[in-house]
Amino acid sequence: MKQALTCFSGKILSTGMVFLIISCRASPDVHVPEGKCDTIADYDISFSRFDETAQQLAHGTGCFIRTDLSRTAAVRVNPVKGRMTIREALQTALAGTALKVTEQQADSMTVR
Repeated sequence: MKQALTCFSGKILSTGMVFLIISCRASPDVHVPEGKCDTIADYDISFSRFDETAQQLAHGTGCFIRTDLSRTAAVRVNPVKGRMTIREALQTALAGTALKVTEQQADSMTVR
């Protein structure tokens, strides 16, 4: 899997000194060390709400999906069907929604 970084740079001038600021973030599809979120499984999930889909994806894998359910629970998501990792399944469910995977670890992911 390819890794991608998005970087922004800028200069701040202050009393004759120049500071170079560089901010980088990894794209959500950057591969992290393998863990429970990389377990391959067969999925046939057709729940329309994010909270139901996330619970079904995480159930039994040990991959924790971190989110603020007061903001994300009722968001309509896509069905997930086929053989894939939970990372791929979550991306499939979120495609075309306002929700995004913002952080990934070996055994957890954050959705906002």
